[in-house]
Amino acid sequence: MIAMAHVHEGLSFERMKRAMMRELVHSSKVSGGPGAGAVRGIAADRRLERFDLPGLSAKLEVYELSAAFPGPVTPRDFVAMIMSSDNALTEKSAVAVNGENYVPQHFMVLSKPVVHPDAPVRAGLVRGQYESIELIREIPLSATKSTSTTRLLKTQGSTKDREKHEGDGLEKSDLNPVEWIMVTRSDPGGGIPRFLVERGTPESMLGDLPKFFDWACSLDDIPHPDDDANEEDAVPTPGAETEPERAPSQSPSGLHTTASPESTFSGPAPSGEAQGGYLSGITNALGAGIEAYAPAAVSNAVLPHLNPEESLSDDESDTSSVDSFMSAEELRRAASVPEIGDPAQSTDNFSIMSGDHSEDTKSTKGMTHHEKEVHKLVKKREKLEQQLAKKRVAEEQKLREAQEKEQSESGKAREKMERELKKTEEKHRKELERLEQKKAKEERKAEEKRTKKDEQYKMSLVTRERDEFRSQADLLRRENALLRDQVAELQTRNTTMAQRLGALGGPEALRGLDQASEGNQKATSVKSTRSN
Repeated sequence: MIAMAHVHEGLSFERMKRAMMRELVHSSKVSGGPGAGAVRGIAADRRLERFDLPGLSAKLEVYELSAAFPGPVTPRDFVAMIMSSDNALTEKSAVAVNGENYVPQHFMVLSKPVVHPDAPVRAGLVRGQYESIELIREIPLSATKSTSTTRLLKTQGSTKDREKHEGDGLEKSDLNPVEWIMVTRSDPGGGIPRFLVERGTPESMLGDLPKFFDWACSLDDIPHPDDDANEEDAVPTPGAETEPERAPSQSPSGLHTTASPESTFSGPAPSGEAQGGYLSGITNALGAGIEAYAPAAVSNAVLPHLNPEESLSDDESDTSSVDSFMSAEELRRAASVPEIGDPAQSTDNFSIMSGDHSEDTKSTKGMTHHEKEVHKLVKKREKLEQQLAKKRVAEEQKLREAQEKEQSESGKAREKMERELKKTEEKHRKELERLEQKKAKEERKAEEKRTKKDEQYKMSLVTRERDEFRSQADLLRRENALLRDQVAELQTRNTTMAQRLGALGGPEALRGLDQASEGNQKATSVKSTRSN
């Protein structure tokens, strides 16, 4: 589990909140492979469920997410339940502002992995697990309280009314710092080791900060997410020009147009002064074409001559609508981005249109001065269209070469990774063999040591028994020698007594001799018993 805390200034709380609420919606509108349109690495492919929880002032959604990694790592997909609320803090989090307790504006997003029946594991992707808690809250430094989002949601009114309420105290509340707290834990699945994930997560989280801030600051206006919840996002998105499906593409002015040539050159509804006449039709078509294809410098110089009576009103409206149009640099980048289509067909279309205009301008002698100027502008437009077609072909060629180079580099990287994996496997196998040999050697040494110890124990037993038998044999020899001495002494005494009796004679002497011999025998038996 990795945690991050960050405090920043310059991006207001309301703008950051709306950017966080639109992040997944933005990525879900970008077509492409896994992770297409992602702001912080994880993109939303589709939304599976949505529930509003009025009692909790929260919204519950289930998204199918995806993320792409550098090759040869397989892309991942996630199924997450995302709950967002701006009424998560209580009075315990209140701060003192001018002597009053004030719960700061905040917004919390809780993401938990779930299993959804409509989101099985997709082919070519590995199912991972991702959960996080994000909290942004305003640090009120200004004494003026800005209207909280919770109170604004309770206000039943139109978008204009809500924007009017949101404007109260906006100048001071925008200057307040915003604290961003994030706690995340993820399991990408597959064979990626856990320690690699934990080691790389902090760096990726820090790298996501500037990405999110750059994306949020690049949007001129972030409408409230509830204003167009069921409509397509009208905010310009980076990379929208390179989407494969360009049915509802965006013109350089940021307005939705169709991909057909008729809609490209169709201007706004003509006014009463501009209706009717061949010259009026050419002027309108030329103005729309220059506005769509020419750089800002050319369009600004030419359009006033086409509509001199509208130049003053255009100058006045430029100030109010400047935020809804791209800059000249963005327009040049948009013109240089190749569209997905057949370059030959695009060139043919431009050639056909150029031919039509050339047929219309065959006879220029009877034209007025204004018609001649229009004829010159038409030629300039044809030249610009041809240059644009060539530029598109060149950019598409560069894109194909870059893709081929990327595929080649990816193949080389994959081969290098496979070689390194083989080396690692071989090294691992040798290490296992070495460990097995060392284990067998240690077991053999332990067995030899145990056998030697058993032999020593048996030898000590035999030695002890031998010593005991020797001591017993010595004792018996001493007893035998003592007994022999006693027998010899008794024999000597018996012989002496027999000689005396023989010399004295008589029955009384014989009985006394018998009694004496019996007493000696008893004494001898008692001594033998004690010695044993």
